[in-house]
Amino acid sequence: MSRKPSLLATAIKNTEQTPSTPIVPIVSGTPTDPKRRTNISQEGSSYIAPSRLNKTAKTHYLPPAYWQTLEELSFRTRDPQGKRIPQERLVAEALNLLFAKYNFPVVREG
Repeated sequence: MSRKPSLLATAIKNTEQTPSTPIVPIVSGTPTDPKRRTNISQEGSSYIAPSRLNKTAKTHYLPPAYWQTLEELSFRTRDPQGKRIPQERLVAEALNLLFAKYNFPVVREG
């Protein structure tokens, strides 16, 4: 009975057989911000929810009271259709109020 070759040996053998010319990925002609993800499907990329396209995440360390109050506010507030207002939208509204206070342009989504 013969042994099956290991995956490592197969991978090494396949890399040795590849041509020496570099493979250049196809890039669109329009410049994009490298920090932002787009909805273009790339080989090997992970799934991005439609609600998170063209958005970035930031982490801020605050005392737990801030996060608890934000959760409570999000739970108790409703939009005109009666749906709960997500925390992201409440934070965006708070940031716009902060920008207006310090005479910076307000961000409009949309």
